[in-house]
Amino acid sequence: MTLPEWFAGSSEEAGFLRLVLDHVSDCLVAVDTAGTVVLINEPYCRLLGGEADDFLGRHVTDVVGPQTKLHFVARGIGSHVGYPLEVRGHKLVTKQVPVHRDGKIIGAVGLALFSDYDALKKTYSRISKAELAIPQNPKTWQSKFSLGDIIGTGELMDSYRDAIKVAAAYEVPVMICGETGAGKELAAHALHVLSDKRAGPFVWVNCASIPNELIEAELFGYEGGAFTGARSQGKPGKFELAAGGVLFLDEIGDMPLSLQGSLLRVLQMNEIVRVGGTSPISIALSIVCATNKPLLELVKVGRFREDLYHRLNVLPINVPPLRDREDIPYLADRLLARIAGRLLKPTPNLTARDRKLLLGYTWPGNVRELENALTRMIITGQLSIAVGQPSSGSAQQDTTTPLKQRIRSQIENEIDGALKQTQGNKSRAAELLGISRAHLYRLLEEKAAE
Repeated sequence: MTLPEWFAGSSEEAGFLRLVLDHVSDCLVAVDTAGTVVLINEPYCRLLGGEADDFLGRHVTDVVGPQTKLHFVARGIGSHVGYPLEVRGHKLVTKQVPVHRDGKIIGAVGLALFSDYDALKKTYSRISKAELAIPQNPKTWQSKFSLGDIIGTGELMDSYRDAIKVAAAYEVPVMICGETGAGKELAAHALHVLSDKRAGPFVWVNCASIPNELIEAELFGYEGGAFTGARSQGKPGKFELAAGGVLFLDEIGDMPLSLQGSLLRVLQMNEIVRVGGTSPISIALSIVCATNKPLLELVKVGRFREDLYHRLNVLPINVPPLRDREDIPYLADRLLARIAGRLLKPTPNLTARDRKLLLGYTWPGNVRELENALTRMIITGQLSIAVGQPSSGSAQQDTTTPLKQRIRSQIENEIDGALKQTQGNKSRAAELLGISRAHLYRLLEEKAAE
């Protein structure tokens, strides 16, 4: 094999390089910008049935065949990876790329990624099987919280935790009802940890976040080629992933009515059929659902199946709204310590006025809103429950001041505190305030225009 001038070097280096290229098991050929073969290794010569001298100096289309694109690549016209090529009856999968020197294309190299087409098919089959095997053992689908993470004291919270313990002791569907931000998902995690299914996966899916046209495939999986864009090897759904464990269906009230019948059959028969499939797949798992909507009202207006409602509502758990709890200051103290630790900040102390403010607010966003308020307190140094309410360190509110002006003043105080905390970085300040950067800019423009 003769090496082109690309590989200029000592005779010893050239000899070693020739030896390496001839020992590469895959076929390799190189051409100059005219498409003339300037390098070809021993495996390619064997495939072509000749010696290197038989092919060097000839145009690549005469050597390999007219279907090659290597002479175009050598002129800077594209490149090809995974390009199928048939040479002397052998099916190859090739890589054809240009060769650059000093920023200029001086030729191209063609390499057979697979010189044995059957070997390629076997390799692809092994990869496909390995890919399918990964989600069948979903170690990442595990519960992250336990009953101890449900913070609270008093009779109401004790009764709530007892209801979770009772539900976890039986393999029947559980319905968790509660307002947004009250902690429904936390209860679902705790149920899994307490149940006999705790060694199995905890798989969750938010029924409200998945487009209606995709939710069936997301839950039940699909066979290869079941629809446009489907993976050729198919994909297991959430029911299969949750086998032996718990499937948590959050926002069940948003499940399309057309799919509710399929869910009812799963609960009755303990089997699913993939989209595009023909054979049922037996599954054994526990179902936990959650909703912030009045399902009975949805049943009355025909948006939720009554038979499915009764099938799911075997052991209902009602998450107490924050406004009904008397332990809000205790909860706030615990959350302050946790949030401050996460932010690497000192834990502030709640004053008597702060505690009164916490107990007097209605908390429409429940625990999630409380966490946000406490986070702002740690960052800005003042407790602001809602827009228009006083801060713990502020003077007595002037009730004669118009409400709109008081609201504007509170907003400006929070913005100033966030900008001070972030040293004027508006993007980070917007994140701390929980608003978009564009929203923050609008507020700053309004402030400047006053």
